[in-house]
Amino acid sequence: MTEAQVVRRGRGWVVAWKPAGALIDADPAREPDTVRAALAGALGVPFRACHPHTRLDQPVAGLSLWSIDSATRRSFVEATRRGAIRKLYLALAASAPSTGVLRLPAERPAWRTRAGRPLREVPETRIAVLAVRVGTVLVAAGITAGKWHQIRLHFASTGAPLIGDRLHGGPARVVREDGAVLAAPEVALEAVGIEFPDGGTATRVLAAPRSLVRDAALWVGLPAGAVDTEGVERAWTEVWGGS
Repeated sequence: MTEAQVVRRGRGWVVAWKPAGALIDADPAREPDTVRAALAGALGVPFRACHPHTRLDQPVAGLSLWSIDSATRRSFVEATRRGAIRKLYLALAASAPSTGVLRLPAERPAWRTRAGRPLREVPETRIAVLAVRVGTVLVAAGITAGKWHQIRLHFASTGAPLIGDRLHGGPARVVREDGAVLAAPEVALEAVGIEFPDGGTATRVLAAPRSLVRDAALWVGLPAGAVDTEGVERAWTEVWGGS
């Protein structure tokens, strides 16, 4: 069963961590084992009151933002619409992607809303390369209102699909300089930072990675300081600036 792992709680909101493989949300009548159900139970709030505002793909680990009352939910929905919720991910790729701001190539089908309408703005992913070892590149990625597989598709579109992302052409293993091989059973992508409006100010929650991203990075010999809490803080500045 999925366990709720609360990282920080504020007035009307919670930031929780989910492991790769856990399902964020689903109809409880069909799939009761979700992060939403576990979090609602742990917090003692109704299932319907616990609402995710930053969703993660099932094979992706990391932080997610939740509202637990109606006023905060309305506030976060509006903040999402304005692009005021910022997120940071760490990822591993077998080669360096393009840096700067990534968008899907013009020839690929554009994302649409759930109602099937075109988006008002083209989704963007901000990219910064943090550390490189032969065959493995640690990258920071920043997005606001993320779309389905956004970061994964943006990396793949530059010819640098994420390690473990078989769906989008990523390698199924990490290969070290000495030829040793480490299997990648999940996508090497983890949400490590969220910033959101909170009572007239901005609250930022950062956490060091604890999934394949950390384990594989250390295994290939990337600097430990690139995947600890201070490394995440530096990655935030690389992607979003000092503000």
